[in-house]
Formats: sequence, C-alpha cells, structure tokens
Amino acid sequence: MMNRSLVGCALVLVLSACGGSTAPAPEPQVAPPVTAPPPATVTAAPTPPPPPQPLRPEAGHNLAILAAACWFGGIWSDGEGDSEDTRAQASDARCHDVVRRVYGRDDNDRYLQLRAVEPAVVGDIAAKVEVLAKEDSDDAPRSQTLAALVQAVAGAEREAMLARRAASRVRRDLEREPDRLNADEAASAAPLRDTRMLDALLKLQAGDITHDAHALGILAALDRVEVARKLPRHLKIYAVGGANQLLFGFAPPDMPEDATKPLKRGQWLDYLVDVAKATGHPVPDAVKLPKKREPLAWGGMLEGYVDKLKIDIAGLAKDTRLTNVAAVVAQRLDAEYKAEVNALTGPPSIPAKPAKPSK
Repeated sequence: MMNRSLVGCALVLVLSACGGSTAPAPEPQVAPPVTAPPPATVTAAPTPPPPPQPLRPEAGHNLAILAAACWFGGIWSDGEGDSEDTRAQASDARCHDVVRRVYGRDDNDRYLQLRAVEPAVVGDIAAKVEVLAKEDSDDAPRSQTLAALVQAVAGAEREAMLARRAASRVRRDLEREPDRLNADEAASAAPLRDTRMLDALLKLQAGDITHDAHALGILAALDRVEVARKLPRHLKIYAVGGANQLLFGFAPPDMPEDATKPLKRGQWLDYLVDVAKATGHPVPDAVKLPKKREPLAWGGMLEGYVDKLKIDIAGLAKDTRLTNVAAVVAQRLDAEYKAEVNALTGPPSIPAKPAKPSK
C-alpha cells in the first residue's frame, strides 16, 4: 500500500503546476484625469444697434395716398410726369383704382361720387384703409391715424373743389380791374376765402406720418394757387390769402365781401410783393416795372411753398408715390422760379477773379 505522505506530495506538485496556489494579480493602476484650465474670458465689443429703417407703408397707407392722388388731379399728374394728352386719362385711372380697391370691383356711380368727394364714399375709403392697416405689422400702429388722414385730405380737397367752382363762375376780362365786385364775384368771395379744412389738414398730428399730412396740405394749398391763376387780379387775394396766412403767417389785407364796397386798385401787386418778401424771396429793388415785379413776386411766393415742401420731403416714407410727386413738384417750381428770375433780371453774375498782384 502506497505511503500517504507520498500521495500528498504528488497532489501538491500537481496543484502547483496548474497555478492553483498562485496569488491573485494586482488591479491595474488608472491615472487620475487631468483637468484643463478654464479658458480666458474675452469680453466682446458691444454690437451697435442697427440704423433705423425708413417707413415701409403697405396696403393701408398706399390706399390713403392713392385716394389723395385721385382728388388732387392736375397737380398730382404733374408730379407723376403725365403729359397734357394723358393726364386726364391717368387721373381717371387712379380714381378707378381706388374704387376697385375699396369695393372689389369698378363702379361708375362710385367713381363719380369719389370725384365729387362725397362724404359717404370718403367714409368707405377711410374704413377700408383702417382695415387694411390693421392687417399689416407696419401700418397697424397707425391704422386709425391713416383713416383720419383720409378724412382730412378729403375735407381740404372738397373745400378746394368748391373754390374752383366759384372761380369758374367768374366771367370777366382778366386784365380788367374794376373798383367794385359784380354779383358773381361777390358770391365767389366766401368759398374762395374758406380755408378751415386746409387748416385742419396742415395742423393734423399724425405721429410718424405727420410729414405726409403736412406735405399733402401744401399740395392742397398749391391747388388754391392754381385757382388764383385763372382769376382777375382783384380776386386773386381771395384765393391765396388764406393759404399764405396758414403757411407763412402773413395775413391778407382787408377785402370787401360784398359788391357795395370799393376795391383798392393795385392791391394785388402790393400784397404779392409783400408775400414774396415774407417768404425770403423778395423782388429785387432794381426791378421797377409792374409787369416784371408781378411774375417775380409770384415766383417768390411759390418758392416759399417749395421751402416748406422740402422740409416735409425729408421726413416722408421713402417708398411711396407721395415722396416722388412732392419731390418733382418742388423741383419744377424751383426751376420755374429760377428761369423767371434769369429771364427778367438776367443770370446771376459770376464774381470776377481777383487780379494777380504785380511783381
């Protein structure tokens, strides 16, 4: 029988060869994570605010201006560049466009009411302008103001229309200057002098479109000037006196309102010369002949309108028809005045170059 001690030794050798008695391997060592230093704080330069964007009027504003274009007629056609042959057709087209935009279709009865500046149609236009404005993010804050602008322009142009009708009833030689008014002239005096609605338009506080309202008021005042062109001299003051007082603060002289009171002969020229001086464009003292003083004074008065209009043009929205029309009207009147001055007084003299000093 085998010795037990030898068997035990054999088992020990076998287990040793199989690694049974080997000690457990040590766990691998993991290096601690390396923390990167925080990045240096860099303070960025403040971004400058974007420049203010010009007004971008949309459908409501555009309709308000288009309605004004319809009512202004001739002076607007001048600004649009319509020729003598096309201006009536172009003016009609603008009015028909207003009718279609307001009522959804063209309608001749509505067109005639629009041309007559009837309150019902004016109210429909103002309501449509307000609705369109409320649907647009740009126009929404001024929706009620735009509607008020439509009403104010309509009032001033209705007033001017009555003045034109009164002037058309006057049938007298333009060169004649009697000492009394006849019956037709006496009846025309009141509508020619009425400028209450023009005053309201010029004074309309319309927020960021106040310059629009004032520019339209100046165009309406120029309508009065066009009425005066076709009147005899002794009636011209009635047509332009109120507008000139509103714009320049120069009150017209006292004028009789009935046919029983005599007129002062030559009063128109005296008044016109004073207005030109008040606007900063006086008649040169060297010009003595009345036939030269009158056109120079007339042009000086209109140059005062140009000065006022240019101030408003700088504040108008840049992408409307009003901006273009106002600029063209101002340029035309300015060119006419300079041409008149050159024709009646000669071109401005060029200063002589100083003589070179003798050596």
